[in-house]
Amino acid sequence: MFQYLTLPLMNAERAWSLGKELEAQKQEEMSSHRRQHQVRRFSKAAQWSADLARLAAAKGDSRTHLEAEAYAAGLAGLALQAKGKDLATAVAKYQRAETILQHLSEVGSYEQQNACRQQLEETQDSLRFVKYELSRKGQEEMVSAPQVDDIQGKLDSLQAEQPAVDQSRRATSLTWRGVTYSVRNQRVQANLQQVADLSQQQQDRMQTDQATHEAGQHDGLIAALNDTKASLGSILKAAPGGSDMAGADREDLEQLEKAVRGRLLEVQILKLSAQRRLAQSQFEAYLDIASTAVKPKEQSNKAESLVRLYDGMVSAAEALGRLAAEELRGAQAEHLEEEAAARVTDSKAGRCFYVAHAYLTTGKQLEAHALFGRAADHAKQAVRQHQDCMQVDEQAVQRLQLLELQAAAWQCVAHAESIATEQESQEGIAQATGNLSLQQKPAEQHKQQQFMLDHLDQWISFVGPSGKDAHFTPIPPVLQQVAIRPFMLDNALNYLAAPSIDHRVAKKEQPKSAFAKLFAWNKK
Repeated sequence: MFQYLTLPLMNAERAWSLGKELEAQKQEEMSSHRRQHQVRRFSKAAQWSADLARLAAAKGDSRTHLEAEAYAAGLAGLALQAKGKDLATAVAKYQRAETILQHLSEVGSYEQQNACRQQLEETQDSLRFVKYELSRKGQEEMVSAPQVDDIQGKLDSLQAEQPAVDQSRRATSLTWRGVTYSVRNQRVQANLQQVADLSQQQQDRMQTDQATHEAGQHDGLIAALNDTKASLGSILKAAPGGSDMAGADREDLEQLEKAVRGRLLEVQILKLSAQRRLAQSQFEAYLDIASTAVKPKEQSNKAESLVRLYDGMVSAAEALGRLAAEELRGAQAEHLEEEAAARVTDSKAGRCFYVAHAYLTTGKQLEAHALFGRAADHAKQAVRQHQDCMQVDEQAVQRLQLLELQAAAWQCVAHAESIATEQESQEGIAQATGNLSLQQKPAEQHKQQQFMLDHLDQWISFVGPSGKDAHFTPIPPVLQQVAIRPFMLDNALNYLAAPSIDHRVAKKEQPKSAFAKLFAWNKK
């Protein structure tokens, strides 16, 4: 059944993506033809989504039908918005999609709720923009209530199924790093129950070695923790310090919010670690292939992707350390700060190692040599920090010890490549300048050749020796010595004393009277 739903869904997505691409290009080159093509693509996407909704209503379950209806209503509103004519109908379509998505975001699994919430935010942004356009034209009174009478029964049935599940399973506490935090708010309890369920699913998948689902599972857990954090933030914001909330209750909520933030940072580090393991295995596979089959640019890109992952791990570990140092108390804060410092140094070691690889593939051997040495130093320091922690991470210690050995080996490789590159450059220079000479005799390659400029005094047709091409002048020209004066004479000029010639110069007589001085009388 689902294969028949896939066909209209893919066709609708293809038409929508092409329309979005044309919309992005339209900002640079505005043309009526491009705009009409964009409108046609959005209209085609709306048609395919309507077919999808009809098939889902006939063959799918209630949730599938409602999701298809919301999808079709959103694309229909987008097509009308692109035409720019019937904006009131576009608002009605967007409101229909918004109503359906609001109901769907409250029922189902957490992944389904999260996906519906993301789509709801995009729909609400488009709805606000179209309403603004209507207000500019003075047509806001044309907006009517959304029409969902045809699917109200299915919405009510899904909504009725959810409370029984929610009331039966709610988490009343959160345990993080040996400390248990009680939870009284029902909304926060529901969010923490989602966190507990996703954490259990993650542990089960890790035990069955389902590495392909690990990143997606981390994404769901991060979204659940973000929702819990947002719920706690809204509760604390709604109840300021001078409100009726008791001081002990507020302090409990603040401590719970810090624990949720710490748990969120830990899950983010786990997600980045999983991505790092996958990228590292791909990078090692590239290194195992022969160098002629691997393009240096591709290998550099793989190293750079690992560097970005390690950057994220450094940022998350530093944030976890600041949380432990500034907002937590007791032995829990001390142990967490030590572990965060070890993770920071650990991530810096890996980052230096792969930055060095990126430099090595681009021909910068000296920089790579220095960075490999720094990576080995960071790895050695991280091993000591991990061993000083209360709970030693043996896997991290073994990985860092291996990284230290690899960094030392690659440092030798970078050193050898730098020496080979320097020797090649010296050989190239020697080969290029080996034929140059300051002697009066021509160079070795010109000895057996005759040049036309050397035979200008002969009234003959010069074509060179038999079997050889004609040569006009030697290239490069033969170097000749140029006579220059010794530089010692220039230095001696400062110490030579010129003879006096004052006795050969006529002396001027001074005027005798004041009038003579004034009018220059008796001037000779």
